[in-house]
Amino acid sequence: MKWSIEHKVLTGFAVALAILAVIGWLAYQSTVSFMHASTQATHSQETITALEEIFSLANQAETRQRIYLISGDERHLIPRRAYIDRIRILLGNIHDATADNPGQQALLLRLDEHIDARLALLEGVLKVRREQGFEQARLKLMAGDGEREMDAIHETVLQLEKGEAARLQQWVEASRANADRVLTIFFVALVSVAIFFGVLFLFIVRELAERRQVEEQRALLLHDLESANEELKNFGYVVSHDLKAPLRAIGSLANWISTDYADKFDDEGKEHMRLLISRVHRMDGLIDGILQYSRVGRVKEVAVAVDLDRLVREVVDLLSPPPSIVVTIENPLPTVMVEPTRIQQVFQNLLSNAIKYMDKPEGGIRIACSAEDGQWKFSITDNGPGIDQQHFNKIFQLFQTLAPRDRVESTGVGLALVKKIVEIYGGRIWLESSVGRGSTFFFTLPCTAATAGSAKGTQA
Repeated sequence: MKWSIEHKVLTGFAVALAILAVIGWLAYQSTVSFMHASTQATHSQETITALEEIFSLANQAETRQRIYLISGDERHLIPRRAYIDRIRILLGNIHDATADNPGQQALLLRLDEHIDARLALLEGVLKVRREQGFEQARLKLMAGDGEREMDAIHETVLQLEKGEAARLQQWVEASRANADRVLTIFFVALVSVAIFFGVLFLFIVRELAERRQVEEQRALLLHDLESANEELKNFGYVVSHDLKAPLRAIGSLANWISTDYADKFDDEGKEHMRLLISRVHRMDGLIDGILQYSRVGRVKEVAVAVDLDRLVREVVDLLSPPPSIVVTIENPLPTVMVEPTRIQQVFQNLLSNAIKYMDKPEGGIRIACSAEDGQWKFSITDNGPGIDQQHFNKIFQLFQTLAPRDRVESTGVGLALVKKIVEIYGGRIWLESSVGRGSTFFFTLPCTAATAGSAKGTQA
């Protein structure tokens, strides 16, 4: 199945959207990873800053305590309490920021213990200062335990900073990698879209060029076809005139000879003259049939509402069947949108064949109609000689007859003409028949309009 340009373009856009969706998803994932890495890097930087502040606050607290030991002025201890509270807050923040790192959590626990030990020692020195005086407090301070705790605090802070610096480097590198990945994805997306639209543009240009070429060829073919149809039409009229003129002359001459010299001919001569006149009439009918067949579908007529009930009665009156043949319309026929001349040709050919080939002393022809699957189904049934099944397709072919032409005059065009007209309207024609019992010809037409009535039949 060949896809149309619209189908191809829509499919191309669908593929492009799918590719962009995948690229967008990858970009989203990379962006999320970049933001996570950036957030973690920020936390690590904040942790390093907090550790530096903790060590600084611890030194400031110890400095305030030393001033108090020397001066004995309690006012110098007031900032110390704020420093200790700030240290506790920062330790809590660091604890939350390093919750996903067991190593840092262990170092943080050790730092908390060293800070508590150092603060306990300082509290002991403060107590001695208040109770026993400066000298005893100085001796306790110089014992060295406090200095060891401060060294331990400093060492632990350095280890924590080193760990956070490593984590910071890791997250910075991850952020840079994610940023590079996002840029790469967007670059690939941009290049892909540019390539896609470039290919699509070239494809559309090519398709439009091919379509324009096809349209030009089609226009040329239509022009040639119209010229050929016009030539065929003119040829048909010329042939009709040029053939019918001598035929009419031959027919008139043959009739004149048959009449004026009737007493000069013996029986054989009279038969020859009869055959001559018969063949002239057959040739005239054949020319008319060919012209009618060639006009169907080529010469357009206006479709109008045709009352088939009235039209069929007029056709029957025109054919004037002998008294031995009774034509019956079994139920009211509908009104359909067709070309009057064409539908008249259909009924006229079917009914004339039924009348012409009737071989029974009492002939009967029945016309009926019913609505089936959105179409009108017509039937013309006779009790004539019938048709062998092997000839069902042959009789609808041009110039094909079943009876010898010397016995029954026929051009072999009528049923071919009927089939062509019915198929032009989107219908079909077929028959059912048994030899010796008669035939039924069926054909269908679209249900464009209808008149309902009684199902009781009437005689035409």
